[in-house]
Amino acid sequence: MTKNVTIRMDEELLRKIRHRAVDEDMSTSRWIVKVVSEAAGIERGEEAARQRALHRLNNGFHLGGRALTREEAHAR
Repeated sequence: MTKNVTIRMDEELLRKIRHRAVDEDMSTSRWIVKVVSEAAGIERGEEAARQRALHRLNNGFHLGGRALTREEAHAR
């Protein structure tokens, strides 16, 4: 279900948005929905990437074998 939303913007910005929408063969409303949807998707993608990175930091990587002892790690 779609809902109507009212936003306020200056006339110059609206003119530019209308031109962009025409360039992409869309209505102004449809173009704004596309841009906002893309922006929302980017935020979700960033949050998912952040969560994956935190998981990797907390759990580390399995590199096979056993962990080195302190002496083995510092041996020259």
